[in-house]
Amino acid sequence: MGLFSKMSNEHNGANSNTSFTPEEIQNKWENAYRANPRSYEKEGEEGLLIGFALTEGCDSIFPFAPEEQWSIEGKRIDNWIITMVSTSRPMGGLIGQMEYHEAIKRLRPYIIASSGNWGLIRGMSYDELDGLFDGLPRRLV
Repeated sequence: MGLFSKMSNEHNGANSNTSFTPEEIQNKWENAYRANPRSYEKEGEEGLLIGFALTEGCDSIFPFAPEEQWSIEGKRIDNWIITMVSTSRPMGGLIGQMEYHEAIKRLRPYIIASSGNWGLIRGMSYDELDGLFDGLPRRLV
């Protein structure tokens, strides 16, 4: 399976308490981008930093606890980030990077359904993604 090993906990459906119909939620689960980890070397430190991209305007499925989903060569990974990416700005690109669990905490209002360890995040605007960084630095890597 390459560098990352997928651990157990697949989602089986959606639990919604939003204004979306069950059919809309199911359609979003089926068509959403499923977050995949990428590894980075953290500047000035030993070890890896594992990150995911959250792209503006894209419904996305993210694990609440990625350390329960993936490992490297059987070892637990402790350093996770989410990189927010713009598609609407002329140059596009990086909005910012945030520690994973802090990002998931700040993303809770945008999670429209969940199942097991997985959350379905509705497509967010640039301003919504940008607003997640209130009081935080924007660059981790």
